[in-house]
Amino acid sequence: MNEKLSYRLLNSNDAELLFMFNSSIENLAYVPRSPYKNIEEAEALLSRFLKSMEDKTAIWWVVCSKSSGTLVGYGGLFGIDSDNGRAEIGYGFLKEFWGKGYASSIVGFITNYGFSELKLHRIFGLVDPKNLASIRVLEKNGYAKEGIMNDYYYARGRYFDMCLMATINKQ
Repeated sequence: MNEKLSYRLLNSNDAELLFMFNSSIENLAYVPRSPYKNIEEAEALLSRFLKSMEDKTAIWWVVCSKSSGTLVGYGGLFGIDSDNGRAEIGYGFLKEFWGKGYASSIVGFITNYGFSELKLHRIFGLVDPKNLASIRVLEKNGYAKEGIMNDYYYARGRYFDMCLMATINKQ
């Protein structure tokens, strides 16, 4: 865990953070999604996140600066499949917090939680192949490239390729 950051579970008051992240084309540079136009879109996403947490198919954390309490990003596991011991990792940070090691910290935290608490066998992530920083973050945390999925997502009028990265719990 990063001594500069704290993590807390996502809650019903976090629509503004989701809106700040998802309304900026800069934040979404490597995310195959169109920017949100209003807070209602973020509230709908938050509602889906909270429902999936209630259903135990996802767990999401908010990342905060310990010194200021500023919300800097979020991350979690979703598509949790307990029968097969797998889940997908996702994370995002506001652009002004890129390059500070925060993503590596949350990925390590989430991966450890998935393996130790949820007893997952496999955690995977999908990353834009052009997002070299995010690929490095995953590699630093034990994830390996498994391949490129061509034209995997359609958004903003075009298709996006995705790099499949995964790690296996060897214990």
